[in-house]
Amino acid sequence: MLSSKNKVIIYAQDSFAVESAKTGVGFIRYGICEAVGIVDRKLAGKTAKDIIFDLPAIPIFESIESAKSKIPDSDVLLIGIAPAGGKFPTEWISDIKKAINLNLNIINGLHDFLENIPEIKELANKQKIFVWDVRKFQGDLVVANARLLDLPMQIVLTVGTDAAVGKMTVSLELTKAARKNNFQAEFVATGQTGMMISGDGIPIDAIIGDFMAGAIEQQLLKVTKKKCDLAFVEGQGSILHPAWSGVTLALYHGSLPHKLILCHKVGNKYLKNTKVEIKSLNQFIKVYESVSLPLRKAKVVSIALNTYGLTNEQANDAIKKAEDETGLPVDDVVRNSGEKLFYSLT
Repeated sequence: MLSSKNKVIIYAQDSFAVESAKTGVGFIRYGICEAVGIVDRKLAGKTAKDIIFDLPAIPIFESIESAKSKIPDSDVLLIGIAPAGGKFPTEWISDIKKAINLNLNIINGLHDFLENIPEIKELANKQKIFVWDVRKFQGDLVVANARLLDLPMQIVLTVGTDAAVGKMTVSLELTKAARKNNFQAEFVATGQTGMMISGDGIPIDAIIGDFMAGAIEQQLLKVTKKKCDLAFVEGQGSILHPAWSGVTLALYHGSLPHKLILCHKVGNKYLKNTKVEIKSLNQFIKVYESVSLPLRKAKVVSIALNTYGLTNEQANDAIKKAEDETGLPVDDVVRNSGEKLFYSLT
């Protein structure tokens, strides 16, 4: 749907500064085309760099109309926020209509499909723009059956202590590091943001339960045709989370990884929206390794820490503490690049 020539406005109304804007932030960092503006009336007049230090100085506007008027060659509106449950708020519909009337194509990663709203579909057809509902799964529904055992490439899966701790970012940075070191590497997207960034992948949480593992298996069979050395599979959820562990396990067993990278956000003490305590990194290492399929016993080989909000000194202390606890290489790939963790794979 996207090419390097598109110019994207990120729709993050009232939310760009919070965790739910990870879709927009991820696209700004890694998207195949340029993000040229952000819509968030609470932050209008600022730039993305004012909010998140490592982002470029992309201007933030009060409305879609003001963004389009200042950037007339913009041609895509990307829904850059994900409210709880992934439902599309009805109050956003009027803004989507305005965007379509301004000839902006729409990219929507939420569970509610805009193409299923007759007035949106009719307006999009009239204006001759596309609406990409990223979570609408287009592949065949198949059951996994360990078809990956004989593939020549090494499969690396990012797993987490919780959701939204940086598994996609780590997979992308490790892909970048592998390519820098002359390996043929592929990033395998399993969520809407990763799919928007790469233009390919599967929306694992929108696939019927029986076929989730089969979907990632099929995706990796497709990837192997590219003759790559390393496939970095974007993980989802957490094995101990009561809401998302099913998706986590389906990805794990379906992808049959050789190695795991455990991702954790420093300061998280409980799993998101629960009373489940995160007791230690070793607790998660033990669980992830113990539920590995006997056909291929995967090991956690390094730890990726998300140290957002910490000073450099605090981040370095957290990295040292995690290394002392686990005996494994630890780093923050956003703060320091993916090189250190990549070497844990070789």
